[in-house]
Amino acid sequence: MIHAYTGDGKGKTTAAIGLLIRAFGAGRRVGIIFFDKGSETYRHNELVVLDRLGIDYHITGLERMKPDGTFRFGNTDEDLVEGQRGVALAKKYLQERNFDLLVLDEALTSCSVKLLKKEELVELIEMTPESTELVLTGRCNDKELLERADLVTSMNKHKHYFDRGVKARPGIEY
Repeated sequence: MIHAYTGDGKGKTTAAIGLLIRAFGAGRRVGIIFFDKGSETYRHNELVVLDRLGIDYHITGLERMKPDGTFRFGNTDEDLVEGQRGVALAKKYLQERNFDLLVLDEALTSCSVKLLKKEELVELIEMTPESTELVLTGRCNDKELLERADLVTSMNKHKHYFDRGVKARPGIEY
């Protein structure tokens, strides 16, 4: 099955990692590729758990946080290269690794912001073996792309403490 966790609310990656841990606990072969999270800003605490459990993961992307604490928007040529590296890894994982569950974290967002081409993500979906659960996360308004998923869950923001100026906290947001 193809899962899509999308929307503007918090919890997309958290839900995907929760499913990954559940599948791992059930003896399934699992892996995750983090798209556009290759900077020190995104050295999430969940990586500590993945390392301890020996879960296969790979991180792509470049630093987007500027020294002043604001984010760099827009894509550089290097960002596009990192996106392609993620696609190549996903193809390799789907072709060779024989995972029962593979998460492509922020693949939907990467497609929405043009780090990946829609056709590339469609190809990954189409090449997913029937024996593999593929989980895609990220913001996405492409109805055609979401129609390809068997399950679509939208995390909708009704209220968020960030709007009150609360900063990201270790163990909660990263």
